[in-house]
Amino acid sequence: MTLQEAKQHLARKLNIDYADIANNDLFTDTDLEEFIKLGVIKAWDYKPWDFTEGSKTAATVSDMLSSGYADYPTDFQSGSIYLLRIAGKEYKKLLFQDYLKFREDYPDSAERVWSEQKRFVFINPNAYGVGETMDMYGKLMPPIPANASDPLPFSPDSDNYEHSGNEAIVLLAYSEALASEKKRNPAQAEIERSKAYQILDFLWKPFSDARSLLQSKNRPFFNTPDFFGGGRANDSIGNFNYLD
Repeated sequence: MTLQEAKQHLARKLNIDYADIANNDLFTDTDLEEFIKLGVIKAWDYKPWDFTEGSKTAATVSDMLSSGYADYPTDFQSGSIYLLRIAGKEYKKLLFQDYLKFREDYPDSAERVWSEQKRFVFINPNAYGVGETMDMYGKLMPPIPANASDPLPFSPDSDNYEHSGNEAIVLLAYSEALASEKKRNPAQAEIERSKAYQILDFLWKPFSDARSLLQSKNRPFFNTPDFFGGGRANDSIGNFNYLD
C-alpha cells in the first residue's frame, strides 16, 4: 500500500469521493496525508517490529576519546540502542548512573562498558582507540512517507507485498480524523483505534513467539541460584532438607 492508496482508503472510510477531494468542504488532501502520517508513527512506535531495527557503522574519532561520548545517531530513537561493538568486540551496557559510578571507581579500567543518556552514547575511553570500527544497533525513527508512491512501512519490500499492519495504519488515521475538530466523534474514534491495535497485536504475536524461543548461550533467560545445593544430600548450602 502506497501513501496515495492509503489516502484513497481513508477517504472511502470518511465517505469522501477522493477524485473530488479538491472540492471537499470538510477535509483536504493534506488533512488525509497528515492523518496517515500520524497513523504510521503510532503503529511504528507500538512494537519493536523486526523491520524497525537498524544499524550504524562509523569510525571512532579523537573527539570521542577526549569528551567520553559520541552523538546519538540522528535516525535512531532515543534509548533504543541495545548492542554496541567496537573493533568486533561487544561492549556491556550499563545504566547511566552505574556507568558514572564505574568511571569514578575505576578511572583507569579498560573494561568494555558503555551507556546512554539523552542523545549521547557514553563509551569507556580507555577501552578503544582512534580509527576503530564502531557498530551500533537500535530502533530507527519511523519512515514517514513523503511522496504519493512511497510505500507504508508494513510493505517492507514493495507496495504489493504487505502485512495487515498497513490496514491498522489507515484505521489509526481514521480514528484521528473522527476525533478531530471537524468530526468530533471521540467515541467512534476510540472504537476504530481499538480495532487498529487489535490488528497490530495479532500481527505482533508471531514475532513475539519467535523471539521467546531464542536463547543465547551467553545470555540465559534467568540466572538462578542453586537453592537445592546441587542435589547433594549432605551439603548444607541451600539444601532445604538438611537438618542439624
